[in-house]
Amino acid sequence: DKVYDYVNEDFIWSYFSKAGYRTGAIFDDYHVTAFHYQKKGWDKPPVDYYHRVVVLAKNNDKLMKATSSNCFGDMPEITFNHDFWIQMASTFNISQSKPYFGFSFSQHLTHDNHNKASAGDHLYHGFLQELRDKNIINNTVIIFFSDHGQRYGPTRSTYNGMVEYNTPYVFLVFPPWFHRKYPHLIKVLKINQERFTTNRDIYETLRDLVNFQATTKLGDINKRGISLFQEIPRERMCEHVKISVEYCLCNQLTTTNISSSMTLVLALTVQYKLKSLISTVRDKCSVLNFKTVMSVMEVQSETARVNQTTVNSTRYQITLMTTPGDAVYEASVEYFHTTKKSDVVGDIVRLNLYRGQAECVEQPKLRNYCFCN
Repeated sequence: DKVYDYVNEDFIWSYFSKAGYRTGAIFDDYHVTAFHYQKKGWDKPPVDYYHRVVVLAKNNDKLMKATSSNCFGDMPEITFNHDFWIQMASTFNISQSKPYFGFSFSQHLTHDNHNKASAGDHLYHGFLQELRDKNIINNTVIIFFSDHGQRYGPTRSTYNGMVEYNTPYVFLVFPPWFHRKYPHLIKVLKINQERFTTNRDIYETLRDLVNFQATTKLGDINKRGISLFQEIPRERMCEHVKISVEYCLCNQLTTTNISSSMTLVLALTVQYKLKSLISTVRDKCSVLNFKTVMSVMEVQSETARVNQTTVNSTRYQITLMTTPGDAVYEASVEYFHTTKKSDVVGDIVRLNLYRGQAECVEQPKLRNYCFCN
């Protein structure tokens, strides 16, 4: 229930602000961002230039949103956001008195349908071209990133969809002169293209840019985040960066011919866990029972390889549909052969939308597991 003001100093823009940077932030929707979806955001603006009031006014203006949810009047929503950064960068480039840092997050276009991404290609191309033509790119580091891949829909239920969901993209663009002046850093960045990296590493990279030393070394594998100016250890795995099993792509999945009785054990284990998750809202949510098992795969966990230990258990990844509501879930279940017991490992991930089914509960996490009575 708290606002984010009490931890705002931990956000990356605060590091830049303390170093003398002007800071700005803009989102295309202030209802479904990581900071605002069923959360209270901030009481005070978290950055120097915060576009929340303007975006809220435009989103609430029926005339401005009449033609398309992805447009403000006759202007594409993405272009509106890009113009904000062009104006900010152009203004501060002229003054040259203080550097600037900007954070932007756009989700409207592709949140519900990733196939719409191509509709923004020419707009992003135009944005980058304008940055180049106005020489803004000459003193700016640009980072394009995503928080996750497609979370819902038919694609997500496939193996390729699972990989795409768990491997958000990131692109780093440095000025041409940076390549010439710091070839040793560019070399490390290229090495890290083939290493296991996370958005936590981007956070550390940005902190390095605040206090830029132009030095590099082998990163500490025991740190959750490593600057990309340091070489990421080749041996790095999910356990080192605290990525739980349901999101880890280092694990090997193989098809398995387990018995129907074992399949039933796994399904009932997930069913029991789902029931326990909604225990505090049982007066509002129906108990979910598994309707059908869609797939079961055996997981060769990387944890045993990291710790070089042998456990008398087998881990499975099971995908099933529940009733009522036909929710589709994916879960990792550990079966212990000695005790004949099983347990869900990590979170149970929902693969289809809960929209229209879970509005009776306010807690964001519980909505994934609720079908309102």
